[in-house]
Amino acid sequence: MELDLDITYVLVIALFLLPVLLLNALVFRPFLKLFEERHDKLEGATERAKRMLDEAEHKADAFREQIRKATAEGVARRNQLRQEARDRMDARITAEKTTLQGRLDGALAEIEDARRTAMGQVESDAGRLAEETAAKLLGRALA
Repeated sequence: MELDLDITYVLVIALFLLPVLLLNALVFRPFLKLFEERHDKLEGATERAKRMLDEAEHKADAFREQIRKATAEGVARRNQLRQEARDRMDARITAEKTTLQGRLDGALAEIEDARRTAMGQVESDAGRLAEETAAKLLGRALA
């Protein structure tokens, strides 16, 4: 078998290579470039989305921490206010107890004075009534 190279082989190869080179330059390279740009944009968007998601999670964690701190401060402040209110209430109760104890002591002293006065009156009345009763029973005045 002998291979004859004539111009038709060269022409066939040229007719094959010319469309391949033209298609490569006009279609395949721009398409591959566009595909690569699109892929880069998509990967870039994915990376940006991941970065934004990480940033959002970080901000959410920071926000949760602020909420936790604010809640703890609120609870501490509420407990402090409650304790202050209890202290004021205890002070008022103590003051009222002292005032009432003073009034009670005064009333008891008045009652004791009234009792002594009444007892003195009863004793003098008892002596007088005893004399009157004895005088009536005996029919004469006692000396």
